[in-house]
Parts: sequence; structure tokens; C-alpha cells
Amino acid sequence: MTQWEYISISFRPDQLDEFQDKLNKFGNLGWELVAMQTIEAKSISLFDGGNASAGIVVVFKRPKE
Repeated sequence: MTQWEYISISFRPDQLDEFQDKLNKFGNLGWELVAMQTIEAKSISLFDGGNASAGIVVVFKRPKE
């Protein structure tokens, strides 16, 4: 039975160039993208007005060696 290893990476929407570079880098290293999820976190700080921040989390897998 194949055993897998996983890695997850998060990005902000303003990091699109870095995001694409990382996708290609991990793909070239044998990692397969298996999930991608947008996330949103709302701050509760009194100093930033409760601004929301968004991000993207991606999960890759590859067979263990």
C-alpha cells in the first residue's frame, strides 16, 4: 500500500507571483496539489477596525520514499 507525505502552504492574495512559482516548484519536485481552500480571518483588534484578511491554503502530497 502506498504511503503518502503531505505539506501545506499558505499565501495572501497579493502574493500571486510567488504562489505560481511555488506551485511550479513543488510540482517539479514530485508534489501533487490535492486541495486548495480560501480562508478569511476577521481581526478583533481595537486598533485596526476589525479588518478582515484573506488567504489561500494549498495542500500537496507525494509518495513517501
